Amino acid sequence: MFEIKSLAEKRDYPDLFTVRFAREKLYIGDTSYPIGQLSVDMLNVSKESMLKLKSLSESFAKTIDQKFFSPKEQHSRDMVLEAQGAWNQFMAFAKEFPVIKDLRIPMKEFQDMLPSAYDEIHGKCSDVTQECSMYYEMFAEMIFGWIRMVNDIATFLSYASAFVNLFLERLKYHNPEAYASAYYDFMTNRQVQLEIEKAIPHGLPLINQTHEVGLEFVTMTEQDESQSFCIAERFVFTNLFSFLQVDLYRGLMIGHAPKKCQNCGKYFLLEKGYHVSYCTNIAPGETTRTCRQVGAHKKSAAQTKTPAQAEYQKLYNRLKTRKNRKKISVEEWNQAVAWAQEMKDKAEQGEISEWELKEMFERV
Repeated sequence: MFEIKSLAEKRDYPDLFTVRFAREKLYIGDTSYPIGQLSVDMLNVSKESMLKLKSLSESFAKTIDQKFFSPKEQHSRDMVLEAQGAWNQFMAFAKEFPVIKDLRIPMKEFQDMLPSAYDEIHGKCSDVTQECSMYYEMFAEMIFGWIRMVNDIATFLSYASAFVNLFLERLKYHNPEAYASAYYDFMTNRQVQLEIEKAIPHGLPLINQTHEVGLEFVTMTEQDESQSFCIAERFVFTNLFSFLQVDLYRGLMIGHAPKKCQNCGKYFLLEKGYHVSYCTNIAPGETTRTCRQVGAHKKSAAQTKTPAQAEYQKLYNRLKTRKNRKKISVEEWNQAVAWAQEMKDKAEQGEISEWELKEMFERV
């Protein structure tokens, strides 16, 4: 039977952590995130970072097997300290990864973990008895949770990047119905599924759409100005892959999807009601302008024919004149152009009428 974590429990671990979902946000402790944001953050992990994390975990796993889990008479406390050093290197890098840095993991508990465990185990066991082996097995289970974390991230990246790049990126419309269609196409495309299985590193488990989680309903206070009460779903996850899957697909259900920025190439969370192609991170080669601001300027140079594009071009020219005459600052200019681009995109998708767009632009 799945055991739910206590509401009073404030600590998280890679193989046992708590997340609350309420409306369009998820909460880890008192910190809120848009649903879908953390899986997008994970998608931005570079191949180099992933390879380094895997290398550090493999080095630690090998060292702890030789220096800690080997028969008692073959190792000493100095060997255990060596294993602790490998563990500390792994942890120092892992704690900066998306989701891992967001969880309430008590990192200080692990700084002297192996020597403390060695002293405790050998204080209770005079030799390698069945009782002593039991302590090692309990400790090995905890270590496995961290090693599995690395495998979970690698599996998710193979799976989610294929879904996003091959199916979500080609969509003309961005809404829950379109995402549902893309998901169906993805899951029923046997060739793609086989390619994903090939891409998953050897020895890792294949994708499973069934997830074992603990779930209960709780009342919580919204972490905003309203401080209103709401009913939230409180999930207890026993692995990182399940959480990343739930975050990704719950996001799609409410209209939040990963999208690749056409300027910097990184993923950002496209929230419902918006259809933009650029993120809000500082653009490569820029010091203040975001990719969205750079993209707005790029698009302004294109020839425009539709009524929405024509109205946008008029406003763009007016804003440019004001900037050149020092009537508005460069920052105000960038913000206004980005906003105008966003409104034009909404008009072209039918979210607002061309008449509404014209009135909005005339008031600027």
